Amino acid sequence: MRLRSLSLTTWILLGFVLGVLTGLIFGDLCSVLKPFSEAFIKIWQITILPSVVLSLIVGIGSLERDSARAIAVKAGLVLLLFWTIGVGIFFSFQLAFPPREAASFFSTQDLAGNAGLNIIDQFIPTNPFQTLSEGIIPATVLFCLFLGFALMMDDGSGPILKSLRTLLGALTRMTSILSKTFPIGVFVITASTAGTMTFEGFLDLQVFLFSLAAATTLLGLVVLPLLITCFTTFRYREILAASSRAVILALSTSSEFITLPLIIEGVRKLFERSAGGSTGSGAGGDTYRSDDHLGDRTGEEQSPEWKDIRSYSELLVPVAYTFPLLGALTPFLFILFVAWLYQSPPDLMQQVQLVAVGIPTFFGSSKISVVSLLNLMHLPADAYNLYISMGILRQCCVAALSCMSIFSFTTISIALVTNRGRLRWRRAIPSVLLILLLTVLMIVGLKAGFALLLANTYHGDDQISRMELPLDSDERRLDDVVNTTVYLHSEDVPVIIHRDSGGGDDVKMIRERGVLRVGYNGNNIPFVFFNGKGELVGYDVQMAYDLARVINVTRLEFVPITGATLADSLDSGYCDIVMSAVMVNSARLDAMKFTDPYVTVHMSFVVPDEQKQEFTQLSDVKKMNNLRVAVFNNTALVGVATRLLPQATIVPIDAREEFFVEKRADALFIPAEEGYTMTMLYPFYDVAIIEPNNSYEMMYGYAVAMNSSDTYLMGLNYWLKMEGEYGKLEQKYDYWILGKNAVSVEPRWSVVRDVLHWVN
Repeated sequence: MRLRSLSLTTWILLGFVLGVLTGLIFGDLCSVLKPFSEAFIKIWQITILPSVVLSLIVGIGSLERDSARAIAVKAGLVLLLFWTIGVGIFFSFQLAFPPREAASFFSTQDLAGNAGLNIIDQFIPTNPFQTLSEGIIPATVLFCLFLGFALMMDDGSGPILKSLRTLLGALTRMTSILSKTFPIGVFVITASTAGTMTFEGFLDLQVFLFSLAAATTLLGLVVLPLLITCFTTFRYREILAASSRAVILALSTSSEFITLPLIIEGVRKLFERSAGGSTGSGAGGDTYRSDDHLGDRTGEEQSPEWKDIRSYSELLVPVAYTFPLLGALTPFLFILFVAWLYQSPPDLMQQVQLVAVGIPTFFGSSKISVVSLLNLMHLPADAYNLYISMGILRQCCVAALSCMSIFSFTTISIALVTNRGRLRWRRAIPSVLLILLLTVLMIVGLKAGFALLLANTYHGDDQISRMELPLDSDERRLDDVVNTTVYLHSEDVPVIIHRDSGGGDDVKMIRERGVLRVGYNGNNIPFVFFNGKGELVGYDVQMAYDLARVINVTRLEFVPITGATLADSLDSGYCDIVMSAVMVNSARLDAMKFTDPYVTVHMSFVVPDEQKQEFTQLSDVKKMNNLRVAVFNNTALVGVATRLLPQATIVPIDAREEFFVEKRADALFIPAEEGYTMTMLYPFYDVAIIEPNNSYEMMYGYAVAMNSSDTYLMGLNYWLKMEGEYGKLEQKYDYWILGKNAVSVEPRWSVVRDVLHWVN
């Protein structure tokens, strides 16, 4: 019986707590719940967009024309002021995010590029039905506002509004029915997230939660009360006293909707003296009378001024609830956090677009707004699960701030509409200075704290150093199947007989010798490199083992080569083939033969994180003065860089440390597929792929001697074709370049595995 009497909020809180405990107990076993969490999220979105449409139309259409004219201008200006303050505070708190020591493997999503934002399509509903089906919230809101205003101007719209109100009530009941699944859904989503989230991921999440708590505290306890004092004669203590009951209730229940009656009551209390109540007269007296029964006054006891205050408060509080105030703007901070989390900070123009598109979306549900904004900013859709999983903690802050925003908006609007308020500069100037000081102190303090919190949490370099050659189909190491020797210096390589230039059967010669000699360059991560154990690994190394087994030799030798000696190494018989990210170009085609390309790479610059946007357009890079561009020595990229950047100083380097550690150049010119793996070793650098990326592509092929037999080259091409058709090229690309399953990750700590030892 007691369980049945629990409120829905309590059930949701229980679902959250049980979800966290389940995640800790069962760990990554909770990953089986992910499909169910996605299903709950989709179910909850069923009524969101229709409810937004109907509530806007009914809310605007039900307003009295005279009242609408009276409050439209002044309340509209107050709304713009609130938006300006909210955007300023939330966007300034992104400065608290510390420099992120993070990097990732190359991703094909990086080639998608920015399609750009079509402002016209976002805001003008040329086809309202298409707008609704595609979930374009700004255009939907604009259409609903126009329709609402049209119904408000039509005296005969009563039956229409009544029907729409009935439909809205049905949707509300439908939402109420769906809300009964909230506790179960919150449990499933939280368990899935808590069970699979790493310790580092939990620390990252705290960056958002602490930033949100700090921003809402600053806005709710400092900015908004001081803003009221700047437009009225009310004192700070009076404002907090009048709003405290509603704010505390919102904080404890995570809902601002149920506090609306308390907000109306608080506004009435604040205006009692200036409205000619029984406690005295005069605008904005300094005393405050706590009266819990103001709403019980009879009509004879209320002056005309008091009736105005009461009617305006009863009108403006519900209107303010339907408009996005400061609480509704908190998704801005989440989007900026996700951009920081995924190493994709928006530039100034993208932030302007985020504001322009974001505010209209906040007329609806924050959940659908977050989905829309993640898509707008080209951020991973999976981040939405983070937004949902911390719903209880997030919503407590949002509800309290929304409640204080509605109270402040209503108070200032009534003061302006009734001519009881004006901007008081003597209060405004010191208030602004105090707010700026507190904001700076909070941001500096948070940034220092986050830097300590996230210290030593980056392990991307371990992912590279721990990569190993995959086992074969029989679960054997490749170097156990084929005897392997890796020569580190060319002088250690045994001399062999000079290659016959008569064009004999190369494959037969290799088989008779019993050894396949492969030329390599160890600077070509992830194609050829030495891992943390000193083993030669990489995409091309694995391909070399496959080739040795196809040719049917029992021994494989890797011999070091350079770009300058590439042709001579092949012609002399020093090696049979070069498999080390060799770029195909016209000059090399005159000196050696190439197999068909097996991979296409995209040209890019590796630069410090904050300079990424400056290097995406080649035209911008060409205009840079005194630019120094590093290129690996004796590679085809030296010529390519010289041709593309005639004004820049090309700095040949022999090792990556010359660029990343010694900083001999401003940028490193390198294929993006290789650049990303280097940034995992040096995470404060990022990769700027030259756009349009399909115009700056290069092909890699395997090089053989110019006098190699045609049958040898045909055999190699046939082998590559078979590798492609059987999906083996894709498997290697996924493993070495995209980093899929590149490192075996230890299971997340859990009670059943690490304490009870019920599972391995």
